[in-house]
Amino acid sequence: MKTTRMLLPLGFKTTGFCLLAIGAILGVIYCICPEAIEFSLNDIRELFGASRIPVQNDFFGSFSAESDLSITVIGLLMVVSGVFIGFSRNKEEDEFIEQVRFESLLLSIYLNSIILVICLFFVWGLKFLPVMFCSLFTVLYIFIICFYIRVLINKKKMQNEE
Repeated sequence: MKTTRMLLPLGFKTTGFCLLAIGAILGVIYCICPEAIEFSLNDIRELFGASRIPVQNDFFGSFSAESDLSITVIGLLMVVSGVFIGFSRNKEEDEFIEQVRFESLLLSIYLNSIILVICLFFVWGLKFLPVMFCSLFTVLYIFIICFYIRVLINKKKMQNEE
């Protein structure tokens, strides 16, 4: 099972950690004071000297040119950084790392499913929407945590055996 050709190059991992830091900082700022980083499509257009968009577009539901795009940008940073960190090559990519990667991916899907089932029992209505939003990220980040913990544990075992 050779999946290494589907992995991103090693340099993407560093980019992923930088994007994660930016996304986490913006997320914390947004949680503390949402008005501090709130911006809309009109703000971006004004930045480039274009005119404001006056119409509400019903095609996208509640989206308008005045809609806050902050949470969208933060979510995008978190997803892209998770993919870059989780699916880029390691310095030493061998069959063992490939197996650990596969098992960690399975474990993350199992854990995320368990968390989601528990939340289905205890969270109802519109309050479930943030749970689903967080569920988008938990698979990626549980995978990253499981993978790197397992790699770290196995490296320490190999050092102790030597």
